[in-house]
Amino acid sequence: MSYIQEIPEIEKYWDNFSDEYSSQDDATNVFYLSLLNMLKVNTRKQILEVGAGAGFLYNHTMNYKRPEASYVATDLSEKMLSILCKRLQIQEGFRDQLFVEKYNLKVEKANGEQLQYSDNTFDCYIANLCLQITTNPEKMIAEAFRVLQKGGVAGFTVWGDKAKSYYFNIVPEVLAKYGIQPPASRPMFHLNDREKLIKMLEDAGFTNVICWNQFSPFHHQTEDEFNRLLNYPRNLEAFAMAGDKSQEVKQECLKRMMDHIQLNKLPLGLDGLIIIATKN
Repeated sequence: MSYIQEIPEIEKYWDNFSDEYSSQDDATNVFYLSLLNMLKVNTRKQILEVGAGAGFLYNHTMNYKRPEASYVATDLSEKMLSILCKRLQIQEGFRDQLFVEKYNLKVEKANGEQLQYSDNTFDCYIANLCLQITTNPEKMIAEAFRVLQKGGVAGFTVWGDKAKSYYFNIVPEVLAKYGIQPPASRPMFHLNDREKLIKMLEDAGFTNVICWNQFSPFHHQTEDEFNRLLNYPRNLEAFAMAGDKSQEVKQECLKRMMDHIQLNKLPLGLDGLIIIATKN
């Protein structure tokens, strides 16, 4: 993927990536559960989620929040929101906006940098793993502050420690060993600086900031499970760059994954940086 610079490019990328992502997004559910817990979602009345994606844990979320609490789930990608609706067994097809009375849930397309909601509308704002994707993180944080009521809380997660996010490193490292440089892509770890992230929220007006790293392990442990990971289209495209050595590159990636489990006695997984703050 080339370096993403504009919102329409982000929308197109996630529309195209939605099926692949929805088959593996269970790997990041630890971050989302931490947000629900630390934001005390079960006590909130008007909740907004930006970048809701494919709604992997929405069956849990809709039971966790108060029945009378309104929940607005938004994303740039209509395909992601369609998958979210299917997971909740919502029969209506998603088109721009959908209200589900059973859950007091509104599903809506929205751009986190330019939200369509009035000032002081929500008492809770959630953004899981999308702040580092947007073109202007400061603008997205400012919008979160704007739409929150006084006393409202916001929670963001971004990718954390790159070294601990070993899954992201394996394929590029092996390709580099074979003298292959993958195309430049938007840096995923450009916000993985705890002090920088805290300052960004405080500069926007947030207070009572709490920020910490958290590791989310993959459940994958067998060769077959790791092979399925390596067979995702994005990885296969990377292997194809190695030409007649593509299978050799893939096998070395598989070996590194298995060694990580068997020799290091560590799970493969991803590290996140989580930040919670209040609008006072």
